[in-house]
Amino acid sequence: MDMFETSAMPAQPIGGSFAWTVPQVMERDDWICRLGEADVAEIDEAVRLTRMRGLAIQEIGRDDFPLDRLTTRLGALRAQIRSGLGFGYIKGLPVERYDRETLIRVYWGLCRHVGDPVTQNRNGHLVGHVIDVGDAVEDHNKRITQTSAELCFHTDSCDVVTLLCLNRALSGGESMIVSGISVHDELLRRRPDLLAELYKPIYMDRRGEVPPGKKPWFGMPLFSWHRGLFTGYSPVRQYIDSLTRFADAPRLSNAQREALDLYYAICEEDAFCLRLHFEPGDIQFLQNHVVFHSRTAYVDRPGPQRRHLMRIWLSLPDGRLLPPALAEKWINIEVGTRRGGVPTDKQPVIPLDPFTPAYA
Repeated sequence: MDMFETSAMPAQPIGGSFAWTVPQVMERDDWICRLGEADVAEIDEAVRLTRMRGLAIQEIGRDDFPLDRLTTRLGALRAQIRSGLGFGYIKGLPVERYDRETLIRVYWGLCRHVGDPVTQNRNGHLVGHVIDVGDAVEDHNKRITQTSAELCFHTDSCDVVTLLCLNRALSGGESMIVSGISVHDELLRRRPDLLAELYKPIYMDRRGEVPPGKKPWFGMPLFSWHRGLFTGYSPVRQYIDSLTRFADAPRLSNAQREALDLYYAICEEDAFCLRLHFEPGDIQFLQNHVVFHSRTAYVDRPGPQRRHLMRIWLSLPDGRLLPPALAEKWINIEVGTRRGGVPTDKQPVIPLDPFTPAYA
């Protein structure tokens, strides 16, 4: 199939375990792994072993971070992320106990039990800092995550995005997630004509992250149905709107604009939008192909207690088959490889400080 060919659209609701609603999720807690003292002791011992062996953080693999009994629970959490609800949480990591290097070592080690880290910006960063660094929302070469502005429902360019909370905002900054399949099926119920528009390419701004040989904008459908599997890609709405800065880029049709308006509106409805209050020590894992996320605008505390999340993007070696259209953004979509991420010629690095020069 040509990557820009309109994807087939299922005639019936997709359903399945990924198609959850808020009341259904709130009736269960199997998506949460709560850490106790014994679990933290296992984590601390794993950190000690990595240091004893002289391993840099980037060198730590899953087997280099043994966790004994916690490994079984992380395996169940991974199964929930990969083929259950599409998301999971670790709660109770005592982030206040660790210095920055140790905390990233812990975070990295836990994430290696889920997947393989990939670069998440053009500077080759393997760990990102989601914090307001003073960037302007209007700067088309910066991500809105580096501001305190609201972020609409979107996905990241990886199989699984993980976020670790260090500090909460003074107010706002609420995390929200939705089931992409539930939103899709609701669109099918209400307006199948508009749903069809989201199976066509929607064009958006690359925001300065332009792979070699590519234009500074790209297009692909929000929804794909490929070999019996649903794959969603939810863009930040501002990245669609800023496409107007390119004279040669295709424009949204009126039908596509109406479809996007309804799509984002359904995402925010109480039945579909799971609102979660990040607490320090929470780690969120989201499978981007089926779960979309957003955050509210926030007001920060002054000084070092400002809202601060750390982020790792993961590739799943046993991840799902992806539609060809996604390669326009991801470049590499092959199962069994480290796929996704942001292509870069820079050496992969792990910045300890969110205010590292050239951070993006």
